[in-house]
Amino acid sequence: MKTKKLIMIGLLCIVIAAIGIIMTGCGGGGGGDDSGSADSITLRLASDAPEDHIATGINTWLCEEVEKRTEGRVKIDYYPSSQLGDYGTVYDEIKQGTIDAGQMSVPDDSDVKLDLPYLPYYATSFDEAKVLYGPDSFMTKTFADVLQSQGVTFEGFLLEGFIGLGTTKEPANPKDYGAKQGMKIRAASPICFKQAVKDYGFDGVTIAYSEAPTAIQTHVVDGWIGGTANMNYAWVGDTIKYFYFNKIHAEATNYMISNKTLDKLSDEDREIVEACFHEASEKSFEEADANEHKYMDKLREKGVEVVEFTDEEVKANAEKCREITWPVLEEAFGKDVMDGLRADLEALEK
Repeated sequence: MKTKKLIMIGLLCIVIAAIGIIMTGCGGGGGGDDSGSADSITLRLASDAPEDHIATGINTWLCEEVEKRTEGRVKIDYYPSSQLGDYGTVYDEIKQGTIDAGQMSVPDDSDVKLDLPYLPYYATSFDEAKVLYGPDSFMTKTFADVLQSQGVTFEGFLLEGFIGLGTTKEPANPKDYGAKQGMKIRAASPICFKQAVKDYGFDGVTIAYSEAPTAIQTHVVDGWIGGTANMNYAWVGDTIKYFYFNKIHAEATNYMISNKTLDKLSDEDREIVEACFHEASEKSFEEADANEHKYMDKLREKGVEVVEFTDEEVKANAEKCREITWPVLEEAFGKDVMDGLRADLEALEK
């Protein structure tokens, strides 16, 4: 009898252990935390946007919508402020599927066309940006094709606003693209930034993005071209004295999801998740203009002198940039690519 009891207890332990193994094996992956019910999957969304930023507000909305519309089957944990690493590291992990999704720029070391969204003086207004960076544009198709070739699905641009010039002193000729400005400013390494800084008339110094505030504060450089009014407020608002809203680049970061993550979702949930990302992209184009002016007012409250260029001044600089800088960029991107971008621009201007 004692032997039978021991056998029964042993069998019961084996059954319990087997059930535990089965339960542990259920649920999703996607590089995220699979906590929650056995039928749920938790994804990780990485961003370099700080907490006080238009992208963070939209990304928070996105996460809430995905969980609500999938009835909890898919959840997204949001990591702002480069918590999961810089954009180069994050993009590598998205390709591998160890980070599920991102909202940020993409390094151009694998393909120079990944720098296209920062083509200087392409879109010169929010209305133009809606079309030129919209889902049916040549820009979007070209960018999406490159990402797809690297195992990543493009889900739309997030328009954060337009990039301006933040400085600690006044340039000599800020409204005259091509004139000598008499200042050193931080220039990002991608060709669209580096060439535009040079041709604008500044002495460009390549400094890592994370080191830009310190470089400006310690007078290594006199300012930077690399941020919207929102980013200037959040990143260097206590350091700069002037902000020139010249609209030299659209700040169009992108939503992207690892193909390995999408493959783990059911057809229904994949459709829902992608729809939410697309809507978040559209939402940014509706909110960016008002957000831009909100943060220009915040900069003024900090004592920063904000200089807004008129439409005519922006267009005059754009014409000079397209004459001086675009031919150099065409050598990098290729004539076919630049012709495709010009065709969209010409169609818009008709």
